[in-house]
Amino acid sequence: MTGLLTDLMRERADHLDAPELDLAAITRDGDRVVRRRRTAVVGGVAAASVLVVVAGAAVLGGRASDDAVVAAGPVAELDQLSWTTGRVLHTGSGATVALDTDVRAWVWVGDSVVYTDPSGRVHLWQGGMERIIGSAVAEGDLAELVTDATFVAWVDADRRLVRYDVTDGTLVRGPSMPGSRLRATAIDGATVYAADSEGVYAWQPSDPDAYRALGTDPRAVVLDAENGTLVRTAPGRTVVFERDGDTLLVAAREFAELSPDARLLSVEDDDAGLVVDTASGVEVSLDTGHEWAIGYRWMDATTVATLAFDGVGGEDMDGWLLACDAVTGACSRGEQLPALGGFQLPIGIHFAAD
Repeated sequence: MTGLLTDLMRERADHLDAPELDLAAITRDGDRVVRRRRTAVVGGVAAASVLVVVAGAAVLGGRASDDAVVAAGPVAELDQLSWTTGRVLHTGSGATVALDTDVRAWVWVGDSVVYTDPSGRVHLWQGGMERIIGSAVAEGDLAELVTDATFVAWVDADRRLVRYDVTDGTLVRGPSMPGSRLRATAIDGATVYAADSEGVYAWQPSDPDAYRALGTDPRAVVLDAENGTLVRTAPGRTVVFERDGDTLLVAAREFAELSPDARLLSVEDDDAGLVVDTASGVEVSLDTGHEWAIGYRWMDATTVATLAFDGVGGEDMDGWLLACDAVTGACSRGEQLPALGGFQLPIGIHFAAD
């Protein structure tokens, strides 16, 4: 979601002298395997706005509490809202975990945490134990980690795609791609989506030496994917849903996130968080009570984690994390975030001020 959610944030804070622009976060749905962060971005393209195409055809057949105690072991009850500050993982319930080193970008993968550190090493925190499982290329404000189910993917130091399974430690490396600036942008089950200067690709690690080219326009990045339904981008200011021959146009700005069943799409337009039904086109506005908002990650099929701000354009922007009902638009009071800078969301992107 760089160039997308990242630039949205910077539009409203580019005058602030914040050391880092980092946001805060949610992760999972109780006993449900945590979904991934798959908001990837059109690298190298000015992100004024995007055209999001949701296509129904499958590709490759693939379908804090200040006084909280810092614990080295597993968090007993991981909260829906979580973020990191330095090397400490925080949850809305006040539980915290001390990781081995500072977190650059991170994701939940089931009950495990995968993160990159400032040196480019990839860490796995699992069951209270931590180990290094690889190295990754720092992607600026592009996605460094993408995850779905038990899988997490990244681009390693040799500029190849890597997919890791946290259940058994299986690591598969992909083939060389034709262009430069390779990045992983999304993952849907076992299928990894990527883009470089020459185009957009789907890679299925069951055939690790092959990949499928989805197009030669590097701007048409796969932002998100659910059960073979893809969300892709291109310049424009329209969200386009294509399914079973029907097309539906919806105004949006720079970001889109499919729900787990691809029935709903979270977008932002005119500073408001909206959820669009991809079958009917009906829009629901999220009633956050804040000046600016976007639902940026799905907690379950109808609940979206929402980032909201007040004081936009001022020196004291207040950030909040909310859980919003995508059907009614009602939102919880949520968690107030620390000051801008110094914390990271579990979405696989490192946010830093220019």
